[in-house]
Amino acid sequence: MIPGTWPTRALVVVLILANLGFLAWRQGWLDTLAPGGLQPAGASQREPERLQRQIHPERLIVVPAPLAGTSAASAADPAAAPSARPASSADAAASVSTSSASIPTASLASATLDTGAACYQAGPFTTEEHRRVSTALSQQLPTGSWTTQTVSAPGLWLVYMGPYQDPEMLERKQIELRRIRNLNFEEVRSPPSLAMGLSLGRFNQQAQAEASLETLRLRGVRTARVVTIRPAADLMVIRIPLASAEIQRRLPALPLPAGKGFAACTT
Repeated sequence: MIPGTWPTRALVVVLILANLGFLAWRQGWLDTLAPGGLQPAGASQREPERLQRQIHPERLIVVPAPLAGTSAASAADPAAAPSARPASSADAAASVSTSSASIPTASLASATLDTGAACYQAGPFTTEEHRRVSTALSQQLPTGSWTTQTVSAPGLWLVYMGPYQDPEMLERKQIELRRIRNLNFEEVRSPPSLAMGLSLGRFNQQAQAEASLETLRLRGVRTARVVTIRPAADLMVIRIPLASAEIQRRLPALPLPAGKGFAACTT
């Protein structure tokens, strides 16, 4: 026998036996050798041993994951969860009921509005005209249904020639003015006091009209003059912001100055 061979063989045999024992232990082949097996308590996770170690498996209840809005108190106390859910349902029902109850109220409020209401205005009026119109409105329309707004009306001045006695004289004067190069003019038909006359310019400021007249005189226009058509003044506009169908029916019968009746608001 070769020296040193026997110890080596014995070591190999021991290693093989150890590996076989470890394999048998891992596979559970040794569990039947002693009550409860050779594995540590709770180590085996194989069937059916794992099922046999369960205590009252029939009492197991699968609980779904809590919703995001579930309170911490409900999660800590499972017994309170069933009662919490009906309460939430009741709250939701109450909320729906409250919203439903508010809808008829809003509908009733909107029903009181006249869907045919529109804005109407009349004017502009002078101070005296406004006084007369206000008196008539106070007798025909509900109190507070109309308002008064003050607007600034620019004046109007003409550089004017005339009036002339007959159309022939008016025509001769127009022939004379056409001989002046680049001179613009027009026939005046209103107001009646200035009919049969000629306008050589319209201006919103009297000073501008006077300056234009001086320029025309330098060009040979001798008989022209400045006339006032309308001085600058503060006028008044009457507005009915929400004229109902009934008020609109009454508006045409109101006594207003000619050309200043009620019409739909422009702004």
